[in-house]
Amino acid sequence: MTASEIPKHPAEIFFSSNHPISSYVSVRFVGVEDHVLTVALEAPGAFVENEATGEVHSGLATLILDTVLGGAVMGEMEKIQPIATVGLTTQHMRRAVKGEALLCKARFEGIHHDMAHMSGKLLNAETGETLSTATGTFMLGTRSKPLGARL
Repeated sequence: MTASEIPKHPAEIFFSSNHPISSYVSVRFVGVEDHVLTVALEAPGAFVENEATGEVHSGLATLILDTVLGGAVMGEMEKIQPIATVGLTTQHMRRAVKGEALLCKARFEGIHHDMAHMSGKLLNAETGETLSTATGTFMLGTRSKPLGARL
């Protein structure tokens, strides 16, 4: 099988698409090894909360962790289907700084009763320092129409 014939990971397709998150954050698919999806990004100026220090809002870490954990879920499914975040718990050790090179790693922990269980970390790409951690649960096979459209 040639490189062009190898199917892309769903997260790689997602991060290269015109998804609204791409307007604010440039996320690059790095790869998957042993059920761990890794992506790279740079802390963007759009999330700067403190101009004096360059610190970005902790919501960036939460957004990236939720998105990457979800992308990792999609890559573990035998058949792609809609998913929804049911629970996400984040812990922040420190905020990223504008321009800081970051890695986000999402580990697939398993599926039980149509719920995927995940864990993840947002790291400084150069030092490996953990900035934030997360655990998440994702429902598999959710409806494609939002609740409001069904009422």
